[in-house]
Amino acid sequence: MGYQILKKVKPRIIKASHIGFCFGVKRAISAAEGVIGKGKNTCSLGPIIHNSFVVKQLSRKGLKVISDIRQGRGLHLIIRSHGIPPAIRKKAEAYCAGVLDTTCPFVSRSHSIVSCLRKEGYFIVIAGEKHHPEVQALVETAGPNVAVVTKRHCIKKIAAKKTKIALVAQTTISRDIFVKIARGLLACDYAECRIFNTICNDAQRRQEEAKQLSAVSDVICVVGGKNSANTKHLARTCRRSGVVTHHIESADELRPGWFDSAMSIGIVSGASTPGSMVEEVEKRIKNNITRRSV
Repeated sequence: MGYQILKKVKPRIIKASHIGFCFGVKRAISAAEGVIGKGKNTCSLGPIIHNSFVVKQLSRKGLKVISDIRQGRGLHLIIRSHGIPPAIRKKAEAYCAGVLDTTCPFVSRSHSIVSCLRKEGYFIVIAGEKHHPEVQALVETAGPNVAVVTKRHCIKKIAAKKTKIALVAQTTISRDIFVKIARGLLACDYAECRIFNTICNDAQRRQEEAKQLSAVSDVICVVGGKNSANTKHLARTCRRSGVVTHHIESADELRPGWFDSAMSIGIVSGASTPGSMVEEVEKRIKNNITRRSV
C-alpha cells in the first residue's frame, strides 16, 4: 500500500476594498503638507489625525503638535479633521498667525445640525465617546442641554420627561451601537424625538466590509492607530463575530504563528491608515505564508 503526499494549500488573503485614507483624512493631510511646504511655522491642536506614524512624518516636516491653543501664538494653526470647539476657534483666530480649517465635511455637517437643534430648543443626545475630540467639540456646540451616551442602557441617565429630544452620532461610531441607542430613545415617552444618522459614509462601508470579511475569514488583521475610534470599532465588530482578530498599527507587530492554522486571512484598515501600511502588512503575511509552505 503506497502513501500519498499531501501538498499544503496556501491560505488566501482577502483585503477589504476600502483601504487607506478616507476623503476627510486625505484632505487634511494634503492641506497640512501644502502649508508646511510654503515654509510657514505650522501647528495643530492635538494630532491632525489618529495615526502616530503619519503624525511623526508631518512633525519631521515641520508640523508642531500643541496641547493648548496659547502655544500656537504666532503660528499657523491647522484645525484637524476632528474639528475644534467654537470657543477654541475664536481664541485661535486671536492667537494664531493664520487658521486653516481641515475639519472633515461630515463632522462640519454634524456641527450644523447640532447648532440648528440647539436654536430650536432640543435636548441633544450624542451617540459617541465623550473623550473623543470630535464629540467634545460637538458638546460645546450643543450647549448645556446635551448628553453623550455610548450604550443603550446609558439613556436611563438622561433627565426624564424631556419634551423635545434629538439624536446625532459621532461620525465614526459603530452603526450597530447607534441603532441600539436610537431604539432606546424611541422606546421612551418623548413628545418629539428626531434622529439624525450622522455616521460618515466611509465609516459605514468599512464596518459593513469588516462584517463580510469576518464571515469568510479564520483570522483578521485590523490595521490602524490604537487611538483611532473608527479602527477600534472595526476591531470590535470583527471580534463580536467570533473571528480571531489582531488590531495592529504596523507590519512590525505581526507575530509568527498567527496564521498557522488559517485558510483565509482578512485585512481591513481604519480611515486614518495609509494605504502603504496596509500593503506592507499584506506583503509580510504573504512572506510568512511562503516560508511556512516551503
